Amino acid sequence: MPYKVFQAPTGSGNVVFEGDVINGYTTPDAKKVKVQFFSNDRGYVAAAFHTDREGAKALKRELETLVNDHAARAGTFSVDSANRNFKLSREIDGARLILTCNGNDAMQGRSFHRGDEAGMKKVIEEFDKVLATIEDALAGKITD
Repeated sequence: MPYKVFQAPTGSGNVVFEGDVINGYTTPDAKKVKVQFFSNDRGYVAAAFHTDREGAKALKRELETLVNDHAARAGTFSVDSANRNFKLSREIDGARLILTCNGNDAMQGRSFHRGDEAGMKKVIEEFDKVLATIEDALAGKITD
């Protein structure tokens, strides 16, 4: 699915973003941002993070560090990110990686995304688009 950005149809002024893995919204002032990581292996579930502009940037840095430091790792392993918002693991030698997202929403607390190293890096690229969307919304560049 191509990455999409649009004004919320409710008239709130919020900007909605939808990607392959990451969906959510930002308020025009970026003081409220919801970032959802959708699962690709166990049904339609998502881990949601309620944060703000700076919190979204921190989440992206945390995820990027985890992926860059461990996605190329061989064998079985399980490692938490610095603030435990994410975990990267491999349960069986040679199997795909599992990215666990531990959201801060009581209803949408955890999701799992499986893939190879390239797939994990695509999640980082999508998160870059999310951050660019937040900046564009803050600058008033998204009007439709």
